[in-house]
Amino acid sequence: MARVRLKGVNSIRKCLVDGSTVTYWYAWKGGPRLTGSPGSPEFLAAFNAAHAQRKAPTGDNLRALVSLYRASPEFTGLADATRKVWTRWLDLIAATDGDHAIGGLPQAALDDRRVRSDLLAWRDQWAHQPRSADYAMQVLSRVLSWALDRGLLALNPAAGVSQLYKGNRADQVWTDAEVAAFVAAAPSPEVGFIIRLACVTGLRREDLAALAWSHVGDVAIVKPTSKSRGARSAIVPVLPETLELLEEIRAQQLRRHAELRTAADRKGRAGPVMPLTVLSNTLGRPWKVTGLDSAVQDAKAAASPPIDKHLHDSRGTFGTRLRKKARLTAAEIADILGWDEDRAERLLAVYVDRDDIVRSIAERIRRNEAGT
Repeated sequence: MARVRLKGVNSIRKCLVDGSTVTYWYAWKGGPRLTGSPGSPEFLAAFNAAHAQRKAPTGDNLRALVSLYRASPEFTGLADATRKVWTRWLDLIAATDGDHAIGGLPQAALDDRRVRSDLLAWRDQWAHQPRSADYAMQVLSRVLSWALDRGLLALNPAAGVSQLYKGNRADQVWTDAEVAAFVAAAPSPEVGFIIRLACVTGLRREDLAALAWSHVGDVAIVKPTSKSRGARSAIVPVLPETLELLEEIRAQQLRRHAELRTAADRKGRAGPVMPLTVLSNTLGRPWKVTGLDSAVQDAKAAASPPIDKHLHDSRGTFGTRLRKKARLTAAEIADILGWDEDRAERLLAVYVDRDDIVRSIAERIRRNEAGT
């Protein structure tokens, strides 16, 4: 019979009074002693029981709070994509193994502000990836804040922790030259449309992939947002350049549909149906979010030089268009993008208003020179 190697099993050999030796086996170093002989069903059962007990929430530590939070409507009500990402961090928060594991911290310790140093040591495991470290702390703070609201804790020791990531993408927008370079590097018109549509709608990646023709109106796009699981809608004003792009996209879908139908006829297969979504791939099918994201990354890398902009920078790009084309205020732009007004004002101050001031100064200089 093959022998199963159990990870972490610890053995200690002792010398008895009569001079003989005996080996005692433990589930892990410092763990409970295992009964039976190694390899026996009794030994394996004892090992499994010890680890099951070790993983089970005790009811009075951080691991238990994480377990309760997972079952709460505050977590189950999150968007699917958010829950998927948060689950990974919740697992790390609840872990009890490792040099800086915090899952075993008692609730009494979490009510002591001095535990903050332990939480920061846990976060600093990802200090070389500051955005990941900040995200880890965000999830942890949400769990502790939830426990505070439920009366399980007296304070949130993770509240107010300063962020490690100091990057500022307020002035990161897609320029016309970068959009043109992206389109040139895209392997198909369908890929090129992704960034172009993002820059004239400001929609998030998930909403871009799911945008249907039925969401497009004469003056606005009304799209239930994936981030709110359809509870709220993004209402995006349609600019003249947006209408022109939509007509171009529809014309390309008709051409691609005709090509696919001809190919299907030659093979004696059923022809494809016209896409219901605004963006579609070369097979005439809606983009999956992962496929759309990969297509953007590949085209950015293929551009010469490679484009150092993110897909979500297109939201700020759309904000600048709203100021330049429609002269909207910062408050109006913030409402459309779902931002706070301060963020919109920073974007406009960095990119649009600064340029307007420089142009105004240049025009005054030219007028003065012409007058003299």
